[in-house]
Amino acid sequence: MNWKTVLAAAAAALLAAGCSRDSATYPIDGREHSLTLMREQLYFWSSEWDLALMATRQPECMRRHPLKAAPMGADFRVELYRSLEGAYILRQGDNWYVADAQSCRLQQYATAPAEPGDLLGAFEAKQDRLQFTAAARSAVPAPAGP
Repeated sequence: MNWKTVLAAAAAALLAAGCSRDSATYPIDGREHSLTLMREQLYFWSSEWDLALMATRQPECMRRHPLKAAPMGADFRVELYRSLEGAYILRQGDNWYVADAQSCRLQQYATAPAEPGDLLGAFEAKQDRLQFTAAARSAVPAPAGP
């Protein structure tokens, strides 16, 4: 091996060091019909996560959609809502998206929706790993008996 090969390998290892990627899935109907949030730190000097949403409904469609980058930090959170129309709404900071799980499409809202729907949960970092945490459901009181 010559010194140029060793130097190139060392530079590649240095650039890859500190890089990170992980994902979390919200299953709609098993893994064949789901929304998966992926985050990736491309370079060790990056201060933001590159984000993408994978909308999957096998075997009909599977699409990866880029989202706006998010700052790295302990407060990482992307909320997931279900609208009355059946669409999935994502909120990442000031960015709002609507995902159509039937056609695997994603579109960014120009302005925040007035009513995003029921909060299903959030994609969050727990112990430095991305996971989906379901929203706490309030207990519905039982109807009073006669």
